[in-house]
Amino acid sequence: MTGKIRQNKTTAGNIQKGLYIGADGCRGGWTAAILQNGQLSLKRCKTIREVLNTYPDFDAFLIDMVIGLRSRRQEMRPDDMARKELGYRASTVFSAPCRQAVYAPDHETMRQENIRILGKSLSAQTLNIIPKIRELDELLEECPQYKNRLLESHPELCFARLNGAVVMSRKKEEEGLRERISILEAYLPADSLNDIRMKASELKCSPDDAVDAVCLAVAAMFHSAGRSEVIPVKPQKDERGLYMKLTVPVKRREGKKV
Repeated sequence: MTGKIRQNKTTAGNIQKGLYIGADGCRGGWTAAILQNGQLSLKRCKTIREVLNTYPDFDAFLIDMVIGLRSRRQEMRPDDMARKELGYRASTVFSAPCRQAVYAPDHETMRQENIRILGKSLSAQTLNIIPKIRELDELLEECPQYKNRLLESHPELCFARLNGAVVMSRKKEEEGLRERISILEAYLPADSLNDIRMKASELKCSPDDAVDAVCLAVAAMFHSAGRSEVIPVKPQKDERGLYMKLTVPVKRREGKKV
């Protein structure tokens, strides 16, 4: 299921040619934003594999989901560094579970395994996204051609980098959606809030999920152009060879676009 988003010719020239994808989890599946040769469209799918089957030859693909799982306490993921940069918006970064918890059979065992390995339990929010973490981890094991090509990112951190400051409004509220769309319009064809709402409604996904996916597609474009960086600067690999890192646009200089 897809929906084209209306473009403004005055800003369309800012988009580089190529295929850039951003994906964000939504109820019952994923919302994907496809930025292909200056054309932006939205797609909803049940699995990430569906997106890859349709667009296997992407230039860059960023996803808002945990990639790279700790199996020992001393291993390092980027979550704490992302929280520090986001400040008052730090709560938008969930604590990633350990690999043992992700593959445990039920919620109670997941909590116990995470306490055993990492010394802390799991929130309800983290438990709810574990099926998607497992889906992605299994996909990357089954399809090694996408290992360390399908990259983890975080929309709020990307918005902060594109904006030059952390966006303090809540994206589930009207003001927050408008502010984030305004940020994206500096880099994309001008899309009205009604366009996003309409396409999200057609796809039966939340408007904030759609906006997050578009943000990650923009960040993927920057990554392909060499205008991104990773957190941490020297990431570790997990036991399956996946980098534990976040890929985000370079920090915006004051008064300039990224």
